[in-house]
Amino acid sequence: MINKKNMSDVITFFSSKKEYRSLSNFWLADVTIIDENENRIYESGEHCFHGEKYIRIGSKTMDPGRKRTLIEYGKTFSKPSIYTSPLIAKQKGGKRGLLLTVEELEFWQNESITVQYEICRWKMNNCNEVQEDLKKSGNKILVHPAMRCTAEKIKGRIWEGRAIIQNGELVILGNNKLGNIWMELR
Repeated sequence: MINKKNMSDVITFFSSKKEYRSLSNFWLADVTIIDENENRIYESGEHCFHGEKYIRIGSKTMDPGRKRTLIEYGKTFSKPSIYTSPLIAKQKGGKRGLLLTVEELEFWQNESITVQYEICRWKMNNCNEVQEDLKKSGNKILVHPAMRCTAEKIKGRIWEGRAIIQNGELVILGNNKLGNIWMELR
């Protein structure tokens, strides 16, 4: 629970909302991951998130065939990507893409947070619009909203959240991890 009572203390951000759209992974702006061996450039944070998922899981995999499959699939998200939009990248990085094992998903559950911090730091350090949006947000609560999601379902969401007033207090449902990362970094 957050010790505030006013919804005006909340800023929501998503790609189709003009204001603060730069904080969304769907915002089209190059993101570069600097690795020991190479720099990987992606067309959006969403492309980066899913490309890095497969590349990092692949780099930890012992089976040579699976390693190659994962890394090669991860590279399809790199610029110029065959996935022409962040939405398609999200789909191909999820259930419509290369399926992951339970063990691979467990590894990604922790690694995904590291990757998202890298995406946010890159954007913050290299994109003027992101810097301006973070400055403009001041100390307001940043929420990456879950669209078309019931209040009950949102409670289990990692990356999204929803601000509501409950018993006179402002409460964020869901983990709102993307919003929390931005608030931490600004």
